[in-house]
Amino acid sequence: MQIPAIPANESSRLAVLYSLKILDTDPEERFDQITRIAQRAFRVPIALVSLIDAERQWFKSCQGFCASETPRDVSFCGHAILEDRPLIVPDARDDPRFHDNPFVMGEPGIRFYAGMPLTVLDGYRLGTLCLIDQQPRTLDTNEELLLIDLGHLVEQELAACKTSVLEELQQRNQEMELLSRLSDFLQASLSLPEAFEVMRSLLNPLFPGCSGSVFTICASRNRVEQGVTWGQHQYSIEAFAPETCWALRRGRSHFVNPERSALQCAHVHQHSEHPTAATLCIPMIAQGETLGLFFISAIELGTLNPALQQLAHTVAEQIALAIANLNLRETLQNQSYQASSS
Repeated sequence: MQIPAIPANESSRLAVLYSLKILDTDPEERFDQITRIAQRAFRVPIALVSLIDAERQWFKSCQGFCASETPRDVSFCGHAILEDRPLIVPDARDDPRFHDNPFVMGEPGIRFYAGMPLTVLDGYRLGTLCLIDQQPRTLDTNEELLLIDLGHLVEQELAACKTSVLEELQQRNQEMELLSRLSDFLQASLSLPEAFEVMRSLLNPLFPGCSGSVFTICASRNRVEQGVTWGQHQYSIEAFAPETCWALRRGRSHFVNPERSALQCAHVHQHSEHPTAATLCIPMIAQGETLGLFFISAIELGTLNPALQQLAHTVAEQIALAIANLNLRETLQNQSYQASSS
């Protein structure tokens, strides 16, 4: 058995593969549809989309094979990515590279293999669309062209992954810029009403597709009052007792997805036009004191994903710190005024 050679551009190839963030992800119909077509069109028991990692080949899509990955050094696909065209092995038992391969001698008993290298726009071959049979066979010219065409379809889906990653990076960069502006303007605010105007201006672009409110707890600690809102659809009443919010009562965030059973806060109400929405309540805490509530809602249930929830927690921390600083400023000003008056 011959262990697959390592491509000369291996480090760059792996960097491109990792940048797609596709390894160890769940199965996706867009890839499974292609392997199902390949399995039926070529009448083979096994069709795979294989991606070659540093020490393994991992299968993004599997038809007829139960493993999610196998070692790279015994892989056929590790050899296939060294070629510009499909690697076709009519009978693995007659091929010196594979005749004593454990997947030839044992399960799944590979005899025939055909692997189309999957090349991304940068020219890196990341894996294969491959066919496996337990009987020797070959491909005629038309069948080879069909395999190439199906491989190009997989390449298009990989390119879509790259586009999605780039868009996500652009979104993260925009969020970081807005977070920086929010922090700068909040720390420069001289009063709570001024800070609320900053929030009104910057929270809407930070959370597209969402609505929300920032609430502060009054000095008596028995009432929570709305300071600023953004978005079109408000799902919380403007003022309420702290105990009507699960997040304030428990001292930690409370997320409600209406598709699942969850305890909704009493201050949250249904909107007449859009009766269901995902909601997230985050206590705003600074220096051990609960100063208010950051509330956000979304009509599209997938909008409040984990990444956006984490962003909301970061924003809530920034706002809490700004409110604590403003409260301290006000306290010091009052003390200074009292001292000068006495």
